[in-house]
Amino acid sequence: MKSLIAFDATARLGSMTAAAEEERTTQPTISQRIRTLEENIGLPLFDRQGSRLTLTFQGDRFYREVAPHLKEIRKAFEQIVHDGKRPSPSIVIAAGSGFTHLWLLPRLPALKQAFPDLSFKLMPIDRADDPELQAADIAIRFGPHVPQDEGRLLASEAVFPVCSPSYAHEHNLSETFTEASLSDTLLLHQDIKDPRWLDWTQWLQCAGLSLTTQDDVFLYHNYALLLNATLAGQGIALGWSILVEDYLTTGQLISLEPRVKRENYGYWLSVKHHRSALIKPVSDWLIGAVHQ
Repeated sequence: MKSLIAFDATARLGSMTAAAEEERTTQPTISQRIRTLEENIGLPLFDRQGSRLTLTFQGDRFYREVAPHLKEIRKAFEQIVHDGKRPSPSIVIAAGSGFTHLWLLPRLPALKQAFPDLSFKLMPIDRADDPELQAADIAIRFGPHVPQDEGRLLASEAVFPVCSPSYAHEHNLSETFTEASLSDTLLLHQDIKDPRWLDWTQWLQCAGLSLTTQDDVFLYHNYALLLNATLAGQGIALGWSILVEDYLTTGQLISLEPRVKRENYGYWLSVKHHRSALIKPVSDWLIGAVHQ
């Protein structure tokens, strides 16, 4: 191949010196490569009379047959190098911090495997009015259905108490959480002031239970921290089904009845329209993963 490239450059440029400059090598190297080619063919390709360098009849015929193929090979090589340097299309997925850390992150390897030509950026955003949430390629928000929002329902809301098996055994908790359970358990609270999310007071009201005042109240900054405390057996937390399902499956947490469901509340997935042809398969994959 090196001999063919040297022959092509020399025939095209009419000079071994010029061919050496183009190929970033030396004139003797070009000359040696052409001689090797001539020896393999068994015919002279150049007429070297005097200072002139011209193609022989056989050399001219060989050049006209070989040159187009070498051009295509060079073009293909340059194209694949160019494509290899091109950055992969990036898709931004924005969702609440709890959903991002507890549901999206564990499934990111499978998402990348399903779409190897894409790169993904996860953005944990808790404010529903955050501009970055609205600008994301795929936005997953929690709350009630908004009529003007064209988002697809990813998962309906289902909220219930969760705790570690050891905590349930230690406090004799049965399958159902009752008012009697409140007297001997510690409720874990999140430090949020967002009307979209149920706190213990609201959940107990929806479940038809009365709240017993607890003096020992510690507020966790985010849901991931609160869930870690629950896993460590420090108390009982409210669990949103889609966020705790993996822990329930592995047995790290257990759920207690009743389940509170608010009409039209859940996780909603929205897609930017101008890139929907690229990201619709990704949004379909996410919805399919939830349904699995």
